[in-house]
Amino acid sequence: MRIVNIMLSGSAVPFGTEQVAYKYTNLFLEKGHDVLFIYKNAYDEEGVEKNHPHLTRLRLQNKSLLSLIKMRFFIKRWQPDVIFVHNFFSRTRFAGAGIAPMFGIAHLEKFWSMKAYEAVISLRPDSVALAKEQGVLDDKIFVIPNTCNLTKSFPIKKKWHDVPVIGAMGRLSDEKNFATLIRACALLNNKKIPFRLVLAGSGVLEESLKSLVKKEGLESLVSFLGFVKDASTFYQSIDVFCVPSSFEPFGLVLLEAMFSSKPIVASSVISFQQILTGETGLLSETLSPESFAKNLEWTLSNPEKAIQMGQNARAHYDKNYAPDVLYEKLMGMVKKVQEQ
Repeated sequence: MRIVNIMLSGSAVPFGTEQVAYKYTNLFLEKGHDVLFIYKNAYDEEGVEKNHPHLTRLRLQNKSLLSLIKMRFFIKRWQPDVIFVHNFFSRTRFAGAGIAPMFGIAHLEKFWSMKAYEAVISLRPDSVALAKEQGVLDDKIFVIPNTCNLTKSFPIKKKWHDVPVIGAMGRLSDEKNFATLIRACALLNNKKIPFRLVLAGSGVLEESLKSLVKKEGLESLVSFLGFVKDASTFYQSIDVFCVPSSFEPFGLVLLEAMFSSKPIVASSVISFQQILTGETGLLSETLSPESFAKNLEWTLSNPEKAIQMGQNARAHYDKNYAPDVLYEKLMGMVKKVQEQ
């Protein structure tokens, strides 16, 4: 099959949506398909297979009308069977309309920009109603969750660091809610519970969060790593993973932590409720430092049970979110649309 995979991100660095787009490209190549990967940023070139014989690349400098015309011309000449779109730039429809069926992945739940596509992927069952509200026909909606882009596994740690390391990763912005995590760590510190916190990511709130760390007297306990390219090594370096987001359409870092067999303490946003079970992680009240502190204290105080929780998380990932699970669902969707 000849597959076009489009990711025209406006982000300065590759976050979750970009990582999923890379995974689609690499997964399709692994399964023997010919792939045309269309991208915008130089960093996108690092996310996909290099010099693969079945990979064709097309980089667009911007999303102007001229670039869209160029993209449409290239796609038509390449003669694909299907087209996958990962961004919600509505005019992308122009690039493939009438050439091949188009499949939109609604990473940020902006379904309206994809309502004219032949199929739209909702990452969560509860988002189907929102897709309908935004104009997507019921028979065009498919529920297919993400998988993660990590492939490097490490042996499961049977023993933690002498001072347990809590890890968190994400864009340093309001919806990631890292201030709540920092305040929870202050509560742990007040109870003399040993820990270190490493926070990976960059964003507009970096200085504000550093100021909060200083205000809470945590400067010796909290490290800011900036944007981390090697996520696998990051997860290997920590003992517990915490994700305090106040809003998350899906939450790729949750899958990364599960793949890495890490015990998880997360907020109770609906996407996390649908991914985690009681055996795979602990859910906390989203804006409550006290709730996060309570769950982190239990995790840090029960390392053997926490390590088992991480193993359960990996098993849950393998059963429900592994790349082969995603691939089978994608191919089932493609077959159904082609038969219509």
